[in-house]
Amino acid sequence: METRHYDTDLVIIGGGPAGSATAIACAARGLRVRLFERDNFSTERPGETLHPGVEPLLTQLGISGERLAAVIGTRHEGIWINWNGSRRFEPFGADEQGPWRGFQVRRKVFDAMLLDRAREAGVEVTQPCAVSGLLLQGEEVRGVISDNGPVTARMVVDASGRAQWLCKHLDIDKPPRSPRLIARYGYADGAYPERDAAPQMVGDKSGWLWTAKVWPGTYQWTRVVLDGDKIPADWIPEELRHLTPQGPSRGADVTWRIASEAARPGWFMVGDAAAVLDPTSSHGVLKALLSGITAAHLLSAVLAGTASAAGAAEAYHDWISGWFNNDAAQLARFYGELGIEGFG
Repeated sequence: METRHYDTDLVIIGGGPAGSATAIACAARGLRVRLFERDNFSTERPGETLHPGVEPLLTQLGISGERLAAVIGTRHEGIWINWNGSRRFEPFGADEQGPWRGFQVRRKVFDAMLLDRAREAGVEVTQPCAVSGLLLQGEEVRGVISDNGPVTARMVVDASGRAQWLCKHLDIDKPPRSPRLIARYGYADGAYPERDAAPQMVGDKSGWLWTAKVWPGTYQWTRVVLDGDKIPADWIPEELRHLTPQGPSRGADVTWRIASEAARPGWFMVGDAAAVLDPTSSHGVLKALLSGITAAHLLSAVLAGTASAAGAAEAYHDWISGWFNNDAAQLARFYGELGIEGFG
């Protein structure tokens, strides 16, 4: 494996779950990996609800037992759904060992744990440090320009989340696949026993509201409506108004988008950098971890000379497009039950 002309085998832009998963899985295959994360994880991040399917993926990445338990706020067997006035409990499922249970975590702690695991695996992590440009040879990506200087690499992975860094720098189209959606989310401290056993999602023709206990004494809410940018920063759900807000709410654009190309020879996109759906499905972190592990498998094969760069890129794009289209179709039906059209 030729490495002497490059500073590293792989550069990863972003240290969230998708970037960390890619880094850990590549380092486990003997690749030299450098990861740049612009933030220091000092604030909370949305996406605290983890599907039970993340547990075997985390174990594969070397995270289990007491280490995983330390970042879990609560666990639950399903979700209460009140959709157009019809309320039901939707369990995750079960097997011979009992019910499957999802996780509620503090994302800034969870993300920091994954990044620490990447460091243990031998990944060179630079945090905080932004990446501002690409190193190109003709049309081929050959590395990045970081705040600490240029870094040449055999492959580049975009794990920048909704910033979709490579889409901007390579002028890759990512047309909207839904009406404009803005999620407002916030946190509040206190006690609300009615929400301790399981999260709840309430939907009507204006959108939906999610509430959940994410940590002892801490509750999180997310509100998505078609004109979500009009929700005041001091708004809080009526059911949580007896609690103490942790400052003003924050917003995130969760309009559905998928890159017209999620990979080419020389680069891959993982997690939300490749495709964004709103958090209705609660699959965001699961998708991030699995896309990172899948990308790591393919790009490692390319760098080892056992797969063609073009073939691996095409296979990865087809896989992530299939996942996006399947989830989008299910969510479009979900919104259709509320009488909301224009999705898909």
